[in-house]
Amino acid sequence: MTSIIKNQILKHLSKFAKNLTADKINISTMRGEGEMSNLELNEAVMTDLLELPAWMRITRVWCNRVTVRIHWTKLKSVPIYVSLDEVQVAMETCDELRPMAAAQPAYASGGRYGFSDKVIDGMTVTVNSCCVMFKSHAFEASVQVSRIVLESKSPSWQRSDLRMTRLRDPDRGEVLIFKELQWQTVKMEARSTLDQGLSPLRLITNQSHCRIVIKKKINDCSVMGCRLVLILDDLLWVLTDEQMKAALHFLDSLSGLIQKATEHSHQVKAVRKLESLPEYQAQQNQSTRRSQGNTALSRVFAKYDVVETSYHLYSDRIDLHLCDDPGGQ
Repeated sequence: MTSIIKNQILKHLSKFAKNLTADKINISTMRGEGEMSNLELNEAVMTDLLELPAWMRITRVWCNRVTVRIHWTKLKSVPIYVSLDEVQVAMETCDELRPMAAAQPAYASGGRYGFSDKVIDGMTVTVNSCCVMFKSHAFEASVQVSRIVLESKSPSWQRSDLRMTRLRDPDRGEVLIFKELQWQTVKMEARSTLDQGLSPLRLITNQSHCRIVIKKKINDCSVMGCRLVLILDDLLWVLTDEQMKAALHFLDSLSGLIQKATEHSHQVKAVRKLESLPEYQAQQNQSTRRSQGNTALSRVFAKYDVVETSYHLYSDRIDLHLCDDPGGQ
């Protein structure tokens, strides 16, 4: 029994992990608990999975220890709990825009959205600490995040039965998944590699959270879009004139890549966005759309629908203080 479960775990995780072998997996079948150590993830798959912009890529993802807890008799209503101790991520900018992800990514199941997909999408993930190192030709940055929790929520962002954390509309052939990401602290620091005289840029934020809505196709589980809302508490940022110069220097070094990536993304995704519009779908199947518009389920789905990928920032208050550098000239 244990070997069968190990083989199933290897089958699914091999899409995400590199050099994963059975000896790295320790499981207790009866207790529904498992542990993996020294796990290195596939950077190309993770880049596509996180839908990173075309000017950025992941070069390494490593985790020292992963523990899993599964309630075998309650998989429909209770999530699988995955706990990661320490995660290290290395990222860099691309000299040339990397190719956009395929319509059918390598990590997708390829079949219809079924029970296994619901279980995976409903997982609760906790991370004790995560360190992200970012490199570009103009600067290097580090981001340290502690006490991360990713869990499923209801459309009203309340803890709920796992079955209430999805909205599925068979007429549209789409499903919405609601996740919330929380963390305790974030520490960011960026240093110029071209001008050593520029002061490092630092930012520390306290407890915050991010609400994520993901839309998938039912027939092949491909991601059609997502809505990400970053919600911050009161933010206080004190900048010296040298740090302000550094911030502008960093933004200027990325502006060209970001502009090229935006233009390229608009061209590549134009057809997919068109096909997701109700007007296009109405032309494809007018009778289905008429019946769909009259159902309560469709009205609820339309209320939370993700028409296209978007990113939002909300903060009760942002205080930005500019001051002279006491050590400057």
